[in-house]
Amino acid sequence: MGRTIGDDVRLVGDTLGEVLRAHAGDPLFEQVEGMRTAAKRAREEDSEEAREELERRAAALDPEQALDVARAFTLYFQLVNLAEEVHRTRELRRRELHEGPEAVKESLAAVLRRLADEGTSRAAVLEALGELELRYVFTAHPTEARRRTTERLLADARTSLRRRDREALTPRQEDDEDRRLRAAVEALWQHAAERTERPHVLEEVKAGLWYLRHVLLDVVPRAQRNLHRAFEASFGAVAPGSLPVIWRFGSWMGSDRDGNPYVDDAVTERALGLQRAIVLRRYEADLAALADHLAAVETRLPDSPALDRALIRAEAAVPEIAREVDRRNPTEPLRRLLSYARERLRRTERFDAGAYPSAESLLDDLEVMRTTLADANATALPEDALLDLEWRVRCFGFALAALDVREDAEVHRAVVAELLDDDGYPDDDPATRRGKLERLALPERGAEISDRARRALALFESLARLQARFGASAIGTYIISMTQSEADVLEVLRLATLHRVERDLDIVPLLETPEDLENAGPLLDALLGDPVYREHVRGRGDVQELLVGYSDSMKSGGVLSSRAKVVAAQRAAAAVCDAHGVTLRVFHGRGGSVSRGGGPTYRAIGALPREAFSGRMKITEQGEMRAYNFADPDLAERYLEQTGGAALVARLEAREAVSPDGGEDRALIDALAAASQEAYRDLIEDPDLVVYYREATPFASIASLNIASRPSKRRGAAPGLSDLRAIPWVFAWSQSRHVLTGWYGVGTALEAVAASDGVPALRGLRERSAFFRDLLENVEMTLGKADLPIARRYAELCADRTVGERIFGRIEEEHDRTVRQVLEVLGQEALLDDDPVLQRSIRLRNPYVDPLSYLQIVALRRAGEEGSQRRAWERVARVAVQGIAAGLRHTG
Repeated sequence: MGRTIGDDVRLVGDTLGEVLRAHAGDPLFEQVEGMRTAAKRAREEDSEEAREELERRAAALDPEQALDVARAFTLYFQLVNLAEEVHRTRELRRRELHEGPEAVKESLAAVLRRLADEGTSRAAVLEALGELELRYVFTAHPTEARRRTTERLLADARTSLRRRDREALTPRQEDDEDRRLRAAVEALWQHAAERTERPHVLEEVKAGLWYLRHVLLDVVPRAQRNLHRAFEASFGAVAPGSLPVIWRFGSWMGSDRDGNPYVDDAVTERALGLQRAIVLRRYEADLAALADHLAAVETRLPDSPALDRALIRAEAAVPEIAREVDRRNPTEPLRRLLSYARERLRRTERFDAGAYPSAESLLDDLEVMRTTLADANATALPEDALLDLEWRVRCFGFALAALDVREDAEVHRAVVAELLDDDGYPDDDPATRRGKLERLALPERGAEISDRARRALALFESLARLQARFGASAIGTYIISMTQSEADVLEVLRLATLHRVERDLDIVPLLETPEDLENAGPLLDALLGDPVYREHVRGRGDVQELLVGYSDSMKSGGVLSSRAKVVAAQRAAAAVCDAHGVTLRVFHGRGGSVSRGGGPTYRAIGALPREAFSGRMKITEQGEMRAYNFADPDLAERYLEQTGGAALVARLEAREAVSPDGGEDRALIDALAAASQEAYRDLIEDPDLVVYYREATPFASIASLNIASRPSKRRGAAPGLSDLRAIPWVFAWSQSRHVLTGWYGVGTALEAVAASDGVPALRGLRERSAFFRDLLENVEMTLGKADLPIARRYAELCADRTVGERIFGRIEEEHDRTVRQVLEVLGQEALLDDDPVLQRSIRLRNPYVDPLSYLQIVALRRAGEEGSQRRAWERVARVAVQGIAAGLRHTG
């Protein structure tokens, strides 16, 4: 019998215990054990006496002791999370080994087998695959509370756990792994897990690029090979190079200006340079590794006019090395072409003469190498590392990830008003603004303009330069945050036209608020009805991208209303685009938490409105979700397969006009959304809620965490709700164990519709509607992670106890109602009965999360008192943030 998750959890727990004893002494170990034991007893016996003991133990610590205890529990969860990740890959491997790849649920093999069994034709699958392009866009949104140093050390520990799982170790080798694991844990204990200052933007860029460089450059060819195998197993032989690479990557890291004054032209150029260097050096290394594989002598190769032409082109590009190439490999034409390709890649990185003009030109040379080998009757050679490289280049190009620029619509309005010398312009109606844009001109050189205008115009100037240097596809999207009307988009088009960059730029409205989502159809209709803009879209391949935001609509109207409005916006946008003969590409601005559009991505794709799914889509990968989805190569491969398979099914259904939600269900969903929004708005408009939020959650601790370069509030606003970003809003409610942004209002909505239409109507809706089913399962998960008895302790932090009790009472009442109604619709006795793995994980984690919550409550209370230890307690509260986030696997 192989290793189990219990083996790994015990191993990391015992190792941590040994490190704590050795480095901090028995007193710390006993404090940690005492709090853990009390928390466990409180859970198992529902004992108020044990809860009071836990509270007394937390209150008895001085700030230095509390800090060490918080760090110990935090490190424990980070190690347990690793053990769970290793177990996920272990279970996937076990299933494939014993039952075959088609038995692995949601794998490409399983999806394609099901399609074949259902009678889907080979031609239909190939056509649908050709229409797919899934772009995963990495952002630097501040939801990851860990440093890069922590990530790298955890990666070392993961490697040690995986080696135990997959290799038959000798006793000496096992001893070596014990030492390596302990070394990683010791380093994790000794290093400062909390940043002393906010990271620079380029640090965020490098942190995100780690996943691309060290994981995805290898994983994409693996996933593509899985696609080829799965297709052949279900639909027959196909040339591997003929299947499209359906995965792509993008980034906002270093180009997202919205609310971040530290992102400028120099940072964006540096980000592009880093990405280009990473990918080109990888290609050059791949070619170097192929030297022995391409050593075929010309007498063993058939005549190849294509190879002859490629060598002539290569020699013409870099004639300086021709003599040396011929001298080294006079009878090995493939090696000669490889040598030229390596030199041209080095020059491409330096932008020197002889460089490849594009990734396509490199692909031409790789294709010549492959076809030459295939024509010589080689089978494995052309379909091994050489094909992996070709797939890699097709996915990542020379940019690695395409950068999207993002800026707030308010900035453009203000700049246009300044250039027009018209203070009233921002308040004009959209039609008036459109008319005034016709006379917009750039300021004369040397003219006096504001810093904001100078920064905005410099961005457009830099776009032309960066596209010329790195290629139009490297930075070809301009996203407009808080788009409210067509005029917001036409302003950017006009500025781009004045700078002559409009031809290579997709201009993308971001709809974030409930009102803007409701206006999706009219906005796009007005845009596409504008002759100038319509011609611009025609020049971009008749594709209109629309970014739908989940975060701000949730903050304003609650999770159910937000999800419903996002779906309705997609349907309305698709209808308008179809009427104008334009393809819609939807960009989903999803956060990691359910509150901000999160939840299993493959399930979310399955719930998309089919009429709005063209096969082309973009998804943000934010904060801790980057690590969850991409830190482990096996899990990254799994994620690409799950999302690729879900997208293939969705596209096939879209082509056949099969919708997962019938029109007759939309009235029920609309009624649920309206009732939910009313209940949620009633809470957040309570005049005491702002006070409760600021005092009964660790919002201040989160705002002071140095986890991102971007401020936590928009436009330097006071910490009210309207200008607070959605991320800290969700993060703070999660930390205080309310997790209300993932469920509040849903219970009232379900109760109201059940009263009018009956519970069977809701159960029927769940059976028929993929949207409603996904929503319910996500709400159930957040309810499972919420803990109202712990949240009550946070409520007691309110200076005005009457306010704390009243607001908490409202939250508790809606929580109980939501649990009751969700269980009624699901037909279950307890939350997560249909997901015993998650249910067990939460049950086992809570005794370790609870001590961190009690420590944080003590720290927040002491930090609110005047005294010399105030800053020390503030630090304890911040460190507890990391531990609770790791324990719940949930932030913002």
